[in-house]
Amino acid sequence: MNLQDRLKLTRITLIIVWSISFFCFVLTLMTGMRSSCTWPDGFVWLHGLGLGTLFLGIGGALCYSRRRFRGLQNQVTDQSKEIKRCNERYRTLVESAEDFIFTVDCSGRFRSLNTFTAAFFGGTPSQFVGQPLSNLFSQEVAEEQLKLIKSVFQSGKSMRDEFMIGRGEYQIWLSANFMPRKDENGNVISVLCIARDITESKKQENQLINTEKLASMGTLAAGVAHEINNPLGIILGFTDLLLEKCEKNSQDYQDLKTIERQGLHCKVVVENLLRFARHGDGIYEYCDINESIRNIMDVVQHSLDMNNIELRLSLDPDIPEVKGDLRQMQQVILNLVNNAAAAMKNGGILWISSVLDATNEKVFVIVRDNGHGIPSEYMDKIFDPFFTTKSEGEGTGLGLSVTHGIITKYKGTIACESNTANSDNNSKGTTCKITLKVRDSKSLKQD
Repeated sequence: MNLQDRLKLTRITLIIVWSISFFCFVLTLMTGMRSSCTWPDGFVWLHGLGLGTLFLGIGGALCYSRRRFRGLQNQVTDQSKEIKRCNERYRTLVESAEDFIFTVDCSGRFRSLNTFTAAFFGGTPSQFVGQPLSNLFSQEVAEEQLKLIKSVFQSGKSMRDEFMIGRGEYQIWLSANFMPRKDENGNVISVLCIARDITESKKQENQLINTEKLASMGTLAAGVAHEINNPLGIILGFTDLLLEKCEKNSQDYQDLKTIERQGLHCKVVVENLLRFARHGDGIYEYCDINESIRNIMDVVQHSLDMNNIELRLSLDPDIPEVKGDLRQMQQVILNLVNNAAAAMKNGGILWISSVLDATNEKVFVIVRDNGHGIPSEYMDKIFDPFFTTKSEGEGTGLGLSVTHGIITKYKGTIACESNTANSDNNSKGTTCKITLKVRDSKSLKQD
């Protein structure tokens, strides 16, 4: 029973009590008048009894109403306190949530928003109330949100969407739920939006897609490589036979050498494909990563000098052996060095360092250049097979794919960061960081 019903019941009770008392008084008065026209003692007594009954009814009604009023007053006070506590809990819940929570009207203007949302955009909630969505979000995002808001007002049903917002260099993906807020008549008065950060989920999703893509490309590459190997071997074989029959200074000899060079180039591509597609057998080999770096530097040093590229080596001499085949680790370093050199056609500096981490469980190999860098829109594709930012004929797009395959086969990781001339960061260039596992004591005992 609510408060209004209780008050109504109290009024009815008072009316009934007063009515009974008044009826008793009138009844005694009429009885006394019928018994005698004079005022005998019996009439006085009966009349007094009626008055007493009337006053008793009035007093009882007043006591009851007073007690009832106090009880209702206490209930109102308790309910008010409970409502206040609920509002405080609600406000605390909303304000402490690290989600974007706000309400908007049908025109897309903010009616309220929590502190987290306002702080993200560099203000307080009161500063943004009444402002349109376009003042906080980009024009494209604001227009998409406004379409959803109008649809919620028309349909009265919740809607979901995902969009990206940013402030400066900080960009995040949000999963938003737009829900209608209705009045007592069921009319939508505003739209409540609760948006959650799903940036990490998006990254994991992209990594999963790339992993599946690499696995599919590996299977395809293995089949293509085997199909190409046979005719390629025949071409190179017959080219050798024809070279033996031609004079070295003849034009035919030069043409055949061109065919041989291009055939050998195709052979390298096929070998890279096979290496990219080949899966490890679970038996890890170990190598001295510093030795791999020095061996490759001996090979490419002259080429770096010719291209005005300064090499700066910083190798930790106390690094233990790491998981990885020596030749394959050399190929990894060579691929990274070639990419760095291609990004510094007008000269530059190439830094290569190896560092043992504080826990003595991992080794970091860092290859950094100050070349032109990689545009941010290409960073998610650099490990994809056949993807390259180089000009046509300068690269096959397999270098980083093969590198990624080798590193992951030995349970390592590779990460790249890059800044171009258009980036806000002043340190232009690309940095590749390889993490390799150290050969531990258990591995030594097994060997």
